[in-house]
Amino acid sequence: MIRISGGINKGRKIKALNTMSTRPTLSRVKTSLFDMLSDRVKDAVILDLYSGTGNIGIEALSRGAKSVVFVENNAAQARLIKENLTITNLLESTEITEIITLDVFEAIQRLDKRMSFDIIYLAPPFLKGFVWPTIEAIAMSSLLSPCGLLGVEHHKKEDVLPLAKGLSATDTLTMTKQRRYGDIVISFYEITQGCSG
Repeated sequence: MIRISGGINKGRKIKALNTMSTRPTLSRVKTSLFDMLSDRVKDAVILDLYSGTGNIGIEALSRGAKSVVFVENNAAQARLIKENLTITNLLESTEITEIITLDVFEAIQRLDKRMSFDIIYLAPPFLKGFVWPTIEAIAMSSLLSPCGLLGVEHHKKEDVLPLAKGLSATDTLTMTKQRRYGDIVISFYEITQGCSG
């Protein structure tokens, strides 16, 4: 079981499958993440990639996010996200809550041009080679809004570069912050050009 750490569902527990294929974000890492995100979550449109249990997206909804799109390729995990949204009474109380059961790269292509997001968060399986290709795919899309934030949870041994080039200079993602928690690192990227505020 995973505990929601803030917002309207603070203290409520959500379910996790008993499997080695899922790695829910550690409680201390999640708490630190949302402390850093602070007021950016309120009324934000969020994309939660490699969603797993839905832990991050559900935490964001509890803390006042406007909507979350969850992307999880595993059908059993996708069903669990729906169950966890039901447990927390968030499935029908938010403007748009969508669960997409697709490969992340296919989902990025499908969502591109259809939506843009204030916050994108990804927590791929560690040491499987997904981290940098996913960052590059986001940089080459129009998914992140001009003043949006990309958060990437990865293992310390996984290399991420300071810049991810987009289709133009105004689409380039720049690493603006990193935080380390033992073997876990969260790297933050933003589009620093063309942001009006």
